Amino acid sequence: MFLRILSLVALFVALLLVALAGLAAARPPCHDEKDRVKVTLIVVLASEKGTKIDKQLKLIAEEVQKLNPNFKSFTLKHMESRSLKPGEKVSWPCVEKEVIAMLIKHCADKDNRVGLSVNAPMMKEIEYQTVCGKFLPIVTPYTTKKNERLILAIRVQPCRGE
Repeated sequence: MFLRILSLVALFVALLLVALAGLAAARPPCHDEKDRVKVTLIVVLASEKGTKIDKQLKLIAEEVQKLNPNFKSFTLKHMESRSLKPGEKVSWPCVEKEVIAMLIKHCADKDNRVGLSVNAPMMKEIEYQTVCGKFLPIVTPYTTKKNERLILAIRVQPCRGE
């Protein structure tokens, strides 16, 4: 009888450890609860007219043009970096009194990806995981009064191992 109770207790402890390990795996690791993620947002206006590409936007323009070859001109409207804690939601200025809302879901996980959600003008919430250190361009459907398309480029840092 004693051995049976002991084996049931051992089974319970084993199941508890498996459950706790599952919870730990479900929540991406952070160095510390106070870890911050540096987020850089670039607000770009693209146009089918002209050929001017701001030199800071050359690589972003090349990526965007792969799927949107009609865009010929790229202008840097606004660039800002902020240090955010996971769970922190912020608003960023955009164009024509529009704002962008962003939420850091989690800091860099074991695959060096940061989770975030973005609410851009005329778009539903986009929730994604992004690799550290690279800009992700988001071409929105928003068009300014001057017929320029709003493009966001978002980068997160720091990355694990840096």
